[in-house]
Formats: sequence, C-alpha cells, structure tokens
Amino acid sequence: MQRKTYPLNGDFGLMIENVTRQDLEDSGFQREAHELWTLHGGLIAVRGADLAETSPEQLVAWSGVFGAVEEVLQTAREKVMVPGFPILRIGNTKDEAGKPKASFAKVPRLMSDADIQYNPESRRPVWHTDSTFRKQPPIGSVFHCRQAPPTGAETLFADTRAAFANLDAATKAKLETLEAVCSLAHHDKKISLYSSGYPVLTPEQRAANPPNRVPIVLEHPVSGIPALYGLNSSTCAVVPAGEPVAEAALDKWDLEGVEDDSVLILRDLLPHITGPDFTVKWSWRPGDIVAWDNRCTMHAATGFEYDRYAREMWRLTLLDAVAANAA
Repeated sequence: MQRKTYPLNGDFGLMIENVTRQDLEDSGFQREAHELWTLHGGLIAVRGADLAETSPEQLVAWSGVFGAVEEVLQTAREKVMVPGFPILRIGNTKDEAGKPKASFAKVPRLMSDADIQYNPESRRPVWHTDSTFRKQPPIGSVFHCRQAPPTGAETLFADTRAAFANLDAATKAKLETLEAVCSLAHHDKKISLYSSGYPVLTPEQRAANPPNRVPIVLEHPVSGIPALYGLNSSTCAVVPAGEPVAEAALDKWDLEGVEDDSVLILRDLLPHITGPDFTVKWSWRPGDIVAWDNRCTMHAATGFEYDRYAREMWRLTLLDAVAANAA
C-alpha cells in the first residue's frame, strides 16, 4: 500500500500513513523522514497496520534517524524499562504479578479542544521542554504506542518557531537577550511539594548537578530558525544573558521549590504559544511512532480513564549526535 502524508497544522507536523516495519529499516525512507522532520518543525508521526509489532531493535534503529539514542538506563527506573534496551515504559500497565511495569503519573483529561491552550489560573496543561537542566539537554524524544485507551491520553505539541515569529519586534528583541536558569534541585523540590514522598537531591547530588543556563530564543542548529525555548519545571529564573545569580537566590529556588517572578516573562507567553494556530493534538493508535524536536517544540500530556483502560507507551531520548560522540 502506498504511503501517504498528511499535514497536522499548516507546515507544523506531518503524519506519514501506511508505513511498515520494513520501511523503518529502509535507509532511503529514513533520510526522507529526517528531512521532513526538519521541514515540518520537528514533529513527525508514522502510522501503519503492522507497527504495533515493532520490535525494540526496530524502534531503536528508527529513533537513531533523528539523533543519538541515549543508551544510559535511567537511575531507579530499571523495572519500568524494556529489558536490555534504553526504552522507558510509560503508562498504567501491570506485569503478571499485578505490579506496575511502567512509569505512571496522573494528569487531567481534555474536556474539549479549548483545554489545549494553557490556562494561567490552573497552570494546565503542563506545557514544557524536556530536561533543560542538563548540561547537554536532549534534542528530542520518540514515543511509540503499544496500548491505548479508546479516548483520551492525547499528546499535545506546540510550534515554538511560529510562535516566536508571530511576536512583535520589541518582544522578540527583549527575549533574545535572556537566559533561563534551570536547576534539577529546584525541579525535584518543586515536585515534592505536591507529590508526597518524591525524593529531593542530597547536598552532594545538588553540588554534582549545578544549574544549567539556556537561551530563551534558540537558533536551531540545522534549520537556523529561531524558536522559543527553556520552559521546564526546572526553570527557576529568567535573567539577562551572562548575568551572575546570587547564591542566596539559588538556595531559595532550590531548597524551597519557589521560582523567581522573572519566569513570568516566559510563562505569560504560554497562552500565545499554545493557541490553535500553533498546536497539534495527537490521538494515539497502537503502533503509532512520533518523533519530536525539543529545540523547536513544546509538548504536554493529557489524561484518560485510568481505572477503566490501560495505556503503555515506549519512550526513547535523543541526544545531539556530535555531543554524544564527543562524550
């Protein structure tokens, strides 16, 4: 059956239908997919009748089309990884003994498409860019659907290139001078305040994971197109590029889990970034594989009827190939 392509929202996002597992291993199709990924804002989905049987080996090989697959298993998550592979299972599925076999967190369901746009009062959905606190933040991720509920559990994506391009000149100029201060210690402390038992960093771990600073406007290294960047649960402040941060301020953000008011410079843009002109709602079917580029997109999870249906996703993390080889 001939492959077909469908745009998801203008030039943002592309779905390729009738893809087979054999296609995933075809070098010509791999090159084409990477080009389309770049042209369509770092969001590409493939769908096909036999993709639900995609093997871990095939998924790892396909993911490597878009970046270097992070091979290091995540600490304390061995039980929710696909054995022998750097693939994290996410969802509410259980093993034969009735124990969870996937990483699981409840998030609100979409009641309507109006809920896609960020609500400043509820601070939902939790739109973000992944792991900006890392010295070398991941460039993207790949999601593969193994099991999906009939409704709900959509993943939301926003085009931060177009969102930046549609800002006025004065706002663009201001944002281009700023950096986000992103701290893993702040991230974990913040989550611990509303998730009982969530571990926070020890003093030694905090010292080993100093804050990372990323530009609010990131020029994509391949396309050269600027995009908004840097909003993550670890983002504790927004400061002029290169400006020092006082240790007392960082202690407050890290140890109390509060963020500086300066983060509002970026957070206040979320209703704009996540408006209908710039967003895609992806409704999953078993077998679907979606790759997204953290450098020019944001994303958010949505919930489903957890007590009624089961869901399992496989996730791989993508690193910059040049940086990964240098390490």
